[in-house]
Amino acid sequence: MNKNTLPLRTKAGYAFAETGITAVQFVTQIYLLKFYTDVIGLSPSLAGIALSISVIWDAISDPLMGNLSDRTSSRWGRRRPFILVGGLLLSLSILILFSPTTLSSQFGKFTYLLCSYLLVNTAMTIISVPHIALGGELTFERNERTSIFGWRLFFSNIGMLVGMLVPAIVLQTLSNENNIENVKYSRAIASEIIALVIAFSSIITFLVTRGRDESLIQATEKSHFFQSMRSVWSNKVFLPLLIAFIIATIGRTFNTAIALYYYQYRLGLKESDVVLNILLPFFLVLMLSIPFWVWISKKVGKKIPAFWGIFLLGVLTMIAYPLFPYGELRPPLIVAFFGGVFAGSILIMDSILTDVVDYDEWKSKEKREGIYFGFWKMGVKFSQAFGIAISGFLLDFIGFLPEANEQIPELGFRLSLIFGPLVGLFFVLGALLFLLYPLSDKKHLAIQRRILRRRKEIKSI
Repeated sequence: MNKNTLPLRTKAGYAFAETGITAVQFVTQIYLLKFYTDVIGLSPSLAGIALSISVIWDAISDPLMGNLSDRTSSRWGRRRPFILVGGLLLSLSILILFSPTTLSSQFGKFTYLLCSYLLVNTAMTIISVPHIALGGELTFERNERTSIFGWRLFFSNIGMLVGMLVPAIVLQTLSNENNIENVKYSRAIASEIIALVIAFSSIITFLVTRGRDESLIQATEKSHFFQSMRSVWSNKVFLPLLIAFIIATIGRTFNTAIALYYYQYRLGLKESDVVLNILLPFFLVLMLSIPFWVWISKKVGKKIPAFWGIFLLGVLTMIAYPLFPYGELRPPLIVAFFGGVFAGSILIMDSILTDVVDYDEWKSKEKREGIYFGFWKMGVKFSQAFGIAISGFLLDFIGFLPEANEQIPELGFRLSLIFGPLVGLFFVLGALLFLLYPLSDKKHLAIQRRILRRRKEIKSI
């Protein structure tokens, strides 16, 4: 085995925690807004505000968490303790989120959603920022990093399947999918299953990555947080990448928040049909496409495959979704196949961010994965907060009526314009902005060689 090649056990064990992290992200993105509007009876606008406030707090806390994990020194490392504690707290908080007490007023429903989702997002910050930062520290070899983030995306998709399938399968086992009490019961059971997945996966990652946390051997002088923050925002390589990803993430947030509304009110499909016959094939194809994107990024570099994957996903979304006929599964299933292939390119973006961290180390002489991945997640979550809030207001604007037996006839067409052209436009804009990213593969390799020479010089002193 090449000395730069990580054992499979390490790569898979590190990535396993992403199963629980993504299961929570996905169950909240797909089901939470609809659960609180249709089942709990909260108005879409208030639900959107509560969710967006929680996500904004999550975004603000991400760079703080990244900086804290950069500075932490313990016998267990600087990242691993947070992965364990955050995973257990996230397991508890998801149970609270989907098990609301009986509430009659809009204010009470709003307050419960706001407080419980704030708890979920706090726990998410504690586990997810140190976890993704640890992935950039496991190896210095660029192709191995792509492989690591390929494994991370693989387990992320396992988590997506858990977060997507479990609520639908539990609901399908009940007699009537449209019964509000059945929906409420299914979400509570699903949250218990997902809580177990979170706890188990975070414990496994904590155990398998023992001895791999770089803080055990590194003790360098650190910049103050605000000095580090200024350095991040002045990084000419980081900002184009972050802005492009934020724009694309707004589109992805619209997509996940509106999906169940679109398939129900535009295409007339049941939740179980959507999840099992459209979303499940999409994510299976996405998972199977990961080795292709890892391979092609090794052959031709990272930038061009990432651009074409996101750009083609946007074009496909803009064209296809307004055209699907009512009540048919085959057309969206075909589009889901191609969309899954294109969406697999997303793994390259996280791998590119590790190149940016190398650039920063070359300039600053410090290793600051935590704060960079913290700001990365902060930007993404601000875009999610924006997308969630606007989704709630758009539902009100286009005439959606919570807890209503019948909706206005125009609702389906209006949903198709949001789910298709609007979502696709954000993907296309994100891809075009990504072309401004200036760090080529050739430049990155030269930077890595300089960093290695400097590290050898420091060791020889």
